[in-house]
Amino acid sequence: MLRSLLIASIMLLASCAQVKTVKKDSPDPNKHLSPKEIEKLNKQSLKRVSKQLKELAIAAKASGEDKINFLASDMYLKASAAQMEGDYVTSNLILKHLVDLVPNDPFILKKRAVGLIRVGKLEESQAILEGLYKRENFNENIALVLAGVYSSLGKHTPAQKVYGKILKKNPKNEDACIFLSKSHVSDGKFDKGVATLKKCEKNVPGRGLFSYYIGKMYVDKGDIKKAKAYFKKASKIEPDFSQATMALGLTHEEQGLNEKAIAIYKKYLKQKPNDVMILSRLVQLMFATKKFNEAIPFAERLSDHDPENLNLKVKLGILYTDSKDYHKAIVTFKELLVAAPENDKILYYLGAIYQEMKDFENSIDYFSRVPSSSGLYQDSSFQAAQMLSALALEETLSGERGKVSERFIAHVESKTKELPEIRVELQVILANFYENIQENELAIKAMESVSNNETFSHNHTYYLASLYEKEQMYEKVFPLIEGIIKENPKDAYAYNFLGYSLLEKGERIDEAYVLIKKAVELNPNDGYIRDSLGWYFYKTGDVEKALTELQRAVKLVPDDISIQKHLAIVYGKLKDFKSAKRYIENAIGLAKFQSEKKELEEVLKSLDSNRLPASFLEE
Repeated sequence: MLRSLLIASIMLLASCAQVKTVKKDSPDPNKHLSPKEIEKLNKQSLKRVSKQLKELAIAAKASGEDKINFLASDMYLKASAAQMEGDYVTSNLILKHLVDLVPNDPFILKKRAVGLIRVGKLEESQAILEGLYKRENFNENIALVLAGVYSSLGKHTPAQKVYGKILKKNPKNEDACIFLSKSHVSDGKFDKGVATLKKCEKNVPGRGLFSYYIGKMYVDKGDIKKAKAYFKKASKIEPDFSQATMALGLTHEEQGLNEKAIAIYKKYLKQKPNDVMILSRLVQLMFATKKFNEAIPFAERLSDHDPENLNLKVKLGILYTDSKDYHKAIVTFKELLVAAPENDKILYYLGAIYQEMKDFENSIDYFSRVPSSSGLYQDSSFQAAQMLSALALEETLSGERGKVSERFIAHVESKTKELPEIRVELQVILANFYENIQENELAIKAMESVSNNETFSHNHTYYLASLYEKEQMYEKVFPLIEGIIKENPKDAYAYNFLGYSLLEKGERIDEAYVLIKKAVELNPNDGYIRDSLGWYFYKTGDVEKALTELQRAVKLVPDDISIQKHLAIVYGKLKDFKSAKRYIENAIGLAKFQSEKKELEEVLKSLDSNRLPASFLEE
């Protein structure tokens, strides 16, 4: 009978965990129930368990003291197990019946009181604790818990009496001191709270804890100056007191004194170089203030202590990237990729790093692996297009146009259909490629295909117009630029573009001058506009004025091939062949295409005979 009773009790108590004991692979019986229905079932289950526990207790009492102790022990273990799992409802239910079974055990009563606190039943806990407090002939631990319950209930006077009694018996009880000071502050007695902590500081010399809490009180009060003074005092008393150092640093941060905060953290780390909390704060602050290079050794140290912290590794990878230590950045991000092989940010970072390193193949590979569900997919596709364009151009210029170019064009076509948001920019990349290989008709076709797109901007219009100009399709150039001027009458570049196009066509020269002059008035410090004005003077025979304007232009834009060529032509016209030669050499250095270089090299040869080809002078 007894054996079956005990087995029943164990089975019963094991079942109290209810939902928590359901096997992972088993179907959840409550899956299709509403929260209210589940709550109802749980209440019913707990009610049944409560009834059965009561019956078990009655049976144990009837069987004698040994059986009571055995059942009590088992119930205690089950209650403790439920607590460890966070199931305080079940734990409290068992403890309630356990107290009924053994009502005078102070250990169990205290556990019951603490369990009630965890589920917010403070009044019930208070009643138990008061009973224990009176009968235990002053138990310091029970007194602390009771005073804490009083404080939580807003009963400051009885809380302060109990804390006071604790400190009278043990003046060095730090918890009682700190909680008593907090109780005074909560009761509106700030000065009394501070005085309490100061008194404790005298009783416990060598502890910065009390000054630290005084500092926290002043923070809550809004007196940052006094708070800083006490945090500083706490750090001085205990140089290795990390909380005080952290608080001191944070008060400086809140005042915008980041450099001072950094200095505080660094000073502390000289004594305790592996303090994870201070290291973490210092790295965060350095990251926020863009002190990337300076942050690296601290971030490395922090990562060594917390190797599983993936967010920290990401930051470290970014720090390496910013400091251009690309090898370490790649190693770091690849380590992260092992733990998170489809992480879009890591894939993107690797793509960007290889892009910086001009390793376009690897860059394309990682950009292409960013999943389509990612917010970075659009930009990754765009970046991949740019890398493919660079490789395709390199292939074509080497005389081996083939697979890479095909891959690039296919990528652009695919992403243009898939990503309408960047359709225009993708076609710009394609047009640039065609322009760079001197296939302007295909470049025009690419730009025209998106010219009606709502994201087709004035800049895109300028680019299309420049392509038309290269092919001398002036009948298409003029309407585009005139449209821009109509929309924005103060657009200097539009006036300049239209004026220069008229010069190149050799028509309406006077109108061209008016337009270019208007551009100069709107933007007098633009090198390209000054070049247009200089070129007007050259075209109209005023070579001296042309030289003046072109010299201004080259100072403003020293790396433009057209300006260099214009200067060479003007100097050639003035018979200053030495200067003409210098600008031709500059132009050769700026030339993109071999054909253009060859042409300029022929001009350079002519200059050796102190002449410029007539065709070049007439450009």
